[in-house]
Amino acid sequence: MSQNPGQAAIERSRSRIRAGTNIGNVNEHNRRVIMQQLRVNRTMSRAQIARATGLVPQTISNIVEDLEREGLVVAAEPVRSGRGQPATPYSLSAHGAFAFGMQIDPHRVRAVAVNLLGEMIEGAEQSLRPGGLQANFPIILSVFHRVASAPASLVAPSPRILGLGVAMPAPTGVHTLSGDPWIQALSEHHPIVRDLQKATGLEVSLHHDASAAAVAERLNGCAVGMDDFVLIFVGYGLGAGIYVGGGLLRGQHRLAGELGLVTVHDGTSLVPLETLTSLGPLYVRLGLAPNEPDLYERLDLAIRSGNTDVGDWAARSALHLTWTIDAVECLLDPEGVVLAGQMPEALMSLLYSNVLNRRSTDNPSRTSPPLRLLRGSSDPFSVAIGAAADPIARAFDPDIPVMAKTQV
Repeated sequence: MSQNPGQAAIERSRSRIRAGTNIGNVNEHNRRVIMQQLRVNRTMSRAQIARATGLVPQTISNIVEDLEREGLVVAAEPVRSGRGQPATPYSLSAHGAFAFGMQIDPHRVRAVAVNLLGEMIEGAEQSLRPGGLQANFPIILSVFHRVASAPASLVAPSPRILGLGVAMPAPTGVHTLSGDPWIQALSEHHPIVRDLQKATGLEVSLHHDASAAAVAERLNGCAVGMDDFVLIFVGYGLGAGIYVGGGLLRGQHRLAGELGLVTVHDGTSLVPLETLTSLGPLYVRLGLAPNEPDLYERLDLAIRSGNTDVGDWAARSALHLTWTIDAVECLLDPEGVVLAGQMPEALMSLLYSNVLNRRSTDNPSRTSPPLRLLRGSSDPFSVAIGAAADPIARAFDPDIPVMAKTQV
């Protein structure tokens, strides 16, 4: 039986997770290394952590005790395996810390609260009115407040809150057509960062939406343990989140992954790829607006009723996505390519099956592993969850450029 690609990636990644160091004054780095081990491997004994990180047992014991005292790590009942003393398994404490995430685009806002494991504990969403993001800021803030109290309901009275991550589309392609001045370069100087920091009192970070979807998939999806993969994200536009060597590729202008802008031939002229593959054209064919409150329900109804426009869109999108996936594989040779998006589950299944069929039809002798194309999440909250993972990473993931010893 072939091994699940995600599980195989976890096994391969264990040897690549950041090693600790026994040199002095790097306790913070070693704490983060141990927490990263527990995040990827879920449960480990002190001996297993020592073998994986290269840290001496005393260092492991001291740090694990500190983390347990701070409520970031929990111990399970000791487990006896063969001779010797029973081993105590440790894991991250789900309620040890929390973060918030938001996805904001010209049509809709979604907000989530997540725990230390990256699991959503509360979510809320609302359609936005015409007029731009600045005019809709009261709605944006009200959606945040609908999830803001969730951590306190689990850990009273003072849960550890790490910050707020926000994901937005880059100011390119279909998103430039809105004429909204708040759809601009994704930087720490973006006005929405300033206004949310002022209104919430939290540290706010801003991210590309497709990259946030890739973070969510690597956190708890089919890309767990993968250090090199590309997530192709099908939404109102088309984008990609790219992991290389365990880190997100953002690009010089934070525009890496703007696949939708690649020009392709539609049989008549050169057009942007997203005009042929994204959900935007399907909305037009079905007479739907992207900010309709019951958008998913209406899409589901179109699928159940056998609307031929849905099937035609899936087939046409698959044609061009197949070429895109081949190009990505040839350029980057990733561990996997993930196809994900924000759409009803039935529509995601239809699109994925069309792509699989197209790949085998176009090239029956394809040598790449058939499961190299992975089906990702269609969860409408996946982007917000990925955005919420950033404050957690900033607080607990190894900061190699600052903390680690130099490798020759």
